[in-house]
Amino acid sequence: MSKAEQNRQLIMDYFAAWSAGDVEKGESYYSHDFVSYQAGHSALAGVFHGKQELHDRWIAPLLEMTGNRWYVSGEPEIILAGDDGIVVIVHETMERDGKGKISTDKLVVYTIRDDKITTCRMYDGDQGAIDDFWS
Repeated sequence: MSKAEQNRQLIMDYFAAWSAGDVEKGESYYSHDFVSYQAGHSALAGVFHGKQELHDRWIAPLLEMTGNRWYVSGEPEIILAGDDGIVVIVHETMERDGKGKISTDKLVVYTIRDDKITTCRMYDGDQGAIDDFWS
């Protein structure tokens, strides 16, 4: 199996964990020096250094604000898979009391090293709508 195929499988397994709502397993795919970037201007936008900071400043608040109503599609659309990374489009749906429901197609660029995700860059299709949803 080529490195690109291994990276494709790693990302499919990673999204299967998130689709099942298994936060701990999803976070286990991150390297010790993981960095994540979320585009936008909301409280959930920014740069997150390490999986703990991503959990504390992005995942936990998102789950709290949605009352655990954050749904990640299990089958991302793979745009490009290479030896050191992968680019996907993933469909997410979130619900918030007082805000209703919103869906987004998110472009995500991953860098992978030693079978771990080292960087994650997330860009929502309608960033303004997502920023409004989180305000």
